[in-house]
Amino acid sequence: MKKVLSILFLSAFVNVLWATAQITFTKTTHDFGTISESDGDATVEFEFTNTGDAPLLILKAASSCGCTVPDYPHQPLRPGQGGVVKVTYHAKGRPGPFQKTVTIYDNTQKRTQVTILGNVVSTTTPEDTYANQMGAGLRSKTRSMNFFDVYPNRPNRTRTLQFYNESDEPIQLTFRGVSKNIGLESHPEIIQPKQEGKVLVTFLTSNSKDWGLHQETFEVFVKGKETKMKNNVVTVMADIWEDFSEMSRKQRDNAGEIEVDKTQVTFGPGAKMNQTQTITIRNTGKSKLTIRKVGNDMPEVFKTKLESNVIKPGQSTTLVITYVPEQNQVEKLSHHLMIISNDPSNSRVIVNLQADK
Repeated sequence: MKKVLSILFLSAFVNVLWATAQITFTKTTHDFGTISESDGDATVEFEFTNTGDAPLLILKAASSCGCTVPDYPHQPLRPGQGGVVKVTYHAKGRPGPFQKTVTIYDNTQKRTQVTILGNVVSTTTPEDTYANQMGAGLRSKTRSMNFFDVYPNRPNRTRTLQFYNESDEPIQLTFRGVSKNIGLESHPEIIQPKQEGKVLVTFLTSNSKDWGLHQETFEVFVKGKETKMKNNVVTVMADIWEDFSEMSRKQRDNAGEIEVDKTQVTFGPGAKMNQTQTITIRNTGKSKLTIRKVGNDMPEVFKTKLESNVIKPGQSTTLVITYVPEQNQVEKLSHHLMIISNDPSNSRVIVNLQADK
């Protein structure tokens, strides 16, 4: 009798030991067919059942891209119990065919994939995409472009301006006020009615004579209809840096070094007359120090004058800052200057300015 009980106990123990969960889906692929971009989100529920003989727990569900969001039960499901994995596709702003997967991880260390696919039909009009009206049937996506960090000794950088011809006539673009820093190339040269075109804008880094934050503009025209243009000024921005990446350790150690006696300048309140303060800039390095630029976005309020832009080792120069209170329109004005030099370790020094009206 004891042998029989032992055998039954052992059999039950083995059954528990080998019990496992099993996730079984009714389907693992769903085709949404054709859906409209204006509908926003498309959602499907993938039904499943725990067909095993132990509790099932979904640990996580990972999608193949951020446009697809899964949702799943977070509590254990007993044998025979069912649930759904909800998958949502964000269609807005994503016209065209798509196929995305969601990988489901459970407590059996098994991975199961479900797939969604379909085709999103765009409901966006050219007027929505090309929101800027420039006149004469020309529309653009934007009227500004930023090249961010550029270096005079590195390859030129190119950005794209995109246009749309909403008129019933072919148009050709012309440009005015283009500096030597900018290269323009139209594709195609003639934009047909109801068609798109683009202009490749290249910032010619080697031509730039500026340093630091740089901004300039040019105008876009439709040839033969120049007088009908409006809001046609394009702004180009870039931050121009000196490249010290090729300098050796020895060259860095022997370079000029900038040191300023103050980085905070305060002008007193109640001033009716111009106030002047000075900053001493010293070269503590072993080679001459060159001040490339004193960047100042408010020259009418804070006038600056640099005594000399080249400083020999051990010597100094003076930066004179004049505050013009009549040009200040706010009670408390915070501003800054940027002193740009050829010091490879500290090429940009910020001087904070504070002025109370």
